[in-house]
Amino acid sequence: MNIKRISGLVLPLFVILLFFEEFFISDAYAYLDPSVGSMFIQAIVGALVGVGITLKIYWKRIKYALLERKSNEKK
Repeated sequence: MNIKRISGLVLPLFVILLFFEEFFISDAYAYLDPSVGSMFIQAIVGALVGVGITLKIYWKRIKYALLERKSNEKK
């Protein structure tokens, strides 16, 4: 058999097997303490605040772009 042909099939097959192995994990028996929930809430609030600050910083540009688009549609 051709070695290049075999190596060309083995690597993609190996990557696919590694990818699908993650879907069939056995029980983890892990413990999630109460601080994990507050960490997720903190991350969500932080992301929302970040979006709000970004909108505040770029609000004039967004407003100008929207008003310019409306004035072009009226003409």
